[in-house]
Amino acid sequence: MKKTILATAIVSSILSVSAAHAAPIFDANFELNTDAVDKETGDTTYDQNGRVELNAYSKHTAGDNFFAGKGTVLLNTDGEATVDDAFIQLGNSTWDFQLGRFEAINLFPLAKDTLIVHVSDDYVYQANKVRGRIGDGGGQIAFHYNANDALKFEVDTLYSDGDGDGTSTGDGDKTKAISGVRPSVTFVTSAATITAGFESVKYDEVGGTNVDLTGYAVTANFDVAAANVNVSAAFSKDDVTDKKISSFVANMVYGNFGLGVIGSNVDNKTGNDPSMLTTYIAYTVPLLDIENATVTFAGSYSTADDVAAGANDKTTAARVRFNYGF
Repeated sequence: MKKTILATAIVSSILSVSAAHAAPIFDANFELNTDAVDKETGDTTYDQNGRVELNAYSKHTAGDNFFAGKGTVLLNTDGEATVDDAFIQLGNSTWDFQLGRFEAINLFPLAKDTLIVHVSDDYVYQANKVRGRIGDGGGQIAFHYNANDALKFEVDTLYSDGDGDGTSTGDGDKTKAISGVRPSVTFVTSAATITAGFESVKYDEVGGTNVDLTGYAVTANFDVAAANVNVSAAFSKDDVTDKKISSFVANMVYGNFGLGVIGSNVDNKTGNDPSMLTTYIAYTVPLLDIENATVTFAGSYSTADDVAAGANDKTTAARVRFNYGF
């Protein structure tokens, strides 16, 4: 009897070490925005929007190996429910695969981007066409390899054969079919973290236009005293239209305060060549001394030169955002 009890204890101990089963993690938060946007052309518009974000995550391990899954559902104030993340991830501390719906590494981080309203989103390139969260009818696969603590690689892919009702690239273009690849490398030093990446994407828009775009970006993150700073540059070329975009961003977060500036230049093969400058700011304060409750005041100002006749060339926006973590 004693031997049986001892054997059972040993087996149970081995199983507990070799296969760790973490309990699923559930959390939620609420975000509500009240916005005012004033453009050079047209009247000032007002809007209230928001969502409840529900997250579920679980991870099991066996030695150095792991299998994890995450799902995020957004219950929007407009009455619709959407999915943000829905993926599985498997591998170990050296390599892993990620499959489903997710966002890959950010090659153009905006830091405290509570509100950014450009004169035109078409004037900015953020190296995010293959970053992910593709829509209906498509899929994503990413491979991560950690050579060591200072050198990491990532290869992202996305695809769609057009069987769904239209997929969506990083900038929201609706498409019938799409394929893309996005390798990147990250260097971690004591002074800064530097990431460089390249992406190539092809897609057919619903209206019949073909897009064949390549781009690259480099970003650096570092601390200056008590502030965290990002500096990035991204460049793209559409091989069908010869359109080129050069975009730059610098931003910082100091405690609850954030500030950033985005500059961008467009080189069209024909017609106007717009240039744009967007500045944004945000400040978060606790709300009524209640834990996990905050209010953020944010603003954005964007101007553009050499736009088409009659087009908008100035946009001012303001936002009050309430956040509450359940």
